[in-house]
Amino acid sequence: MTNHQVSSDAKNLRPLQVVAGAIAMVLVIGMIDYVTGAQVSIAPLYLAPIAVATWFVSLRAGLLICGLSAVVRLQDLWLITHRFSHPLIPYWNGIVEMGFFIVVAFILSRLRSTTERWAILARTDPLTGVLNRRAFVETAEREVARAERYHRSLSLAYLDIDDFKKVNDEGGHEDGDRLLVVVAETLARNLRAFDVVARYGGDEFVLLLPEAGDKAAEMVLDKLMGALRGAVQGRWPASFSIGAITIDGPRTSLDRLVQQADKLVYAAKQDGKDCVRHRHLHRSGTSDVEATPMPEPANHSRLHSAQSRTLVGER
Repeated sequence: MTNHQVSSDAKNLRPLQVVAGAIAMVLVIGMIDYVTGAQVSIAPLYLAPIAVATWFVSLRAGLLICGLSAVVRLQDLWLITHRFSHPLIPYWNGIVEMGFFIVVAFILSRLRSTTERWAILARTDPLTGVLNRRAFVETAEREVARAERYHRSLSLAYLDIDDFKKVNDEGGHEDGDRLLVVVAETLARNLRAFDVVARYGGDEFVLLLPEAGDKAAEMVLDKLMGALRGAVQGRWPASFSIGAITIDGPRTSLDRLVQQADKLVYAAKQDGKDCVRHRHLHRSGTSDVEATPMPEPANHSRLHSAQSRTLVGER
């Protein structure tokens, strides 16, 4: 059995466990219902397993528990048949109760969907679909803390779209929005599954590359720059400036990493745009920087260093 199969089985097991637990709750409540007799109504207690199945599994599971609850409730209604003027009245009451159970299940399902939708909207950029700034900060701070605790490498890259104003001026804001969407999709498609991409500002994106040292970061940035250039070529008069920071077991904050990466973006623009500025920040505080131009269309195999400089390390 492969790891994928084990993971799939584990995901399927949890809903089954919840449904089984809800069924057990219905049966226990039914036993209590039978013991207490017709004089004490505990019908509202059946809402608990219905709510559990609906909220944690699905509406279909909730409806299943609704039906089971209605069937179990019939035994209580049968006990008081002699009190009604017509023998079908208990069944009518059972149908009414089941209808009430179903309405509650639908309300909970809608509430769950709305809650999940708002949770997603609170964490994602509505235009591009990638993480927004707040969600990125929450995720990145955990990764920085983890990298520091376990002395792991970590890279952060800040991307700015060159001449984005020109795109808006020539094609309108709708054209600019389309460019942002294409950039976000290109970044997400060319990153590893555990990398993080977020829209950090108007035309700015930030990337977090956990477990990525110098070589891994260079490979990722090489791939990204080639993919981005191919995505905009012939469609928009835009290029990209990227500032990247790599650190081993960071003894710094996320804010400082973002600030340093942003400064490297500015340096890349000063160098003529369309390039990567990559800095390795050592734990001792010294740093190495390289400016890397975007590869020509005929050569996407590897970014080459155009110049090397030394910047003052963090204090």
